[in-house]
Amino acid sequence: MKSKRSGFTLVELLVVIAIISMLAGQILPSLSTAREKGRQANCMNNLHQIGLAIEMYYQDYDDYPTWLSLLCKSETHGLGWNYLGKGDVLICITDINRGNKGHGNSSFPETCDIPLTKVQNSYSYSPDDFDTNAYNNRNPDVKVCSYSYEFAGTRCKWFESSHPPSDIQQADINGDGVVTWKEAKIWESMHGGRGGQVPIARCYWHKYNHHQKVLNLAFRDYNVFTSDEDWASTSY
Repeated sequence: MKSKRSGFTLVELLVVIAIISMLAGQILPSLSTAREKGRQANCMNNLHQIGLAIEMYYQDYDDYPTWLSLLCKSETHGLGWNYLGKGDVLICITDINRGNKGHGNSSFPETCDIPLTKVQNSYSYSPDDFDTNAYNNRNPDVKVCSYSYEFAGTRCKWFESSHPPSDIQQADINGDGVVTWKEAKIWESMHGGRGGQVPIARCYWHKYNHHQKVLNLAFRDYNVFTSDEDWASTSY
């Protein structure tokens, strides 16, 4: 009498492993996409909170902050207000650097709201005296930030190099001969079309790490919209 066979043969085990590998290859990308969608939702919530804080600041001071870090608590008098607490919402969880290297866009390091030494260590950036003074006015207690702040108090070189003197003179609100990012974006909101919708804060990390769209917090209405890296040429 033949004994009953127990267990699997080597061929059967290899077939099972191959099937599991095939299923895992189909399921894991979907899980990764779902996880990134959750991170995007968290980032959008961060941007909404930042928008509320910016508007509260504007209602209190009739102006927009020159750094996001100024919306956070600070031990230094005059360089921080408690609209965003310690600034945890300034970190996007898709950012693997946890805000230590700023927003990640090497084209515009001067919109990174992190200590100047960190900006210089992360980007090829040699600030002039104007930008150095602007960085001296950020909240020194905030060490990390994942978002690009398009209303920064630094010089907006791309605007000065790409617009005629008449636009530059018009954008230079305080008449000091320098167009800051804040001045450039306010000018752009009035003359750039799209109903005045320009980004005031942006998150590039979903694009850089997962090839998704850039998330943008819109100036004035504080809605969050998606775009390519060059938001102005994007249809949305």
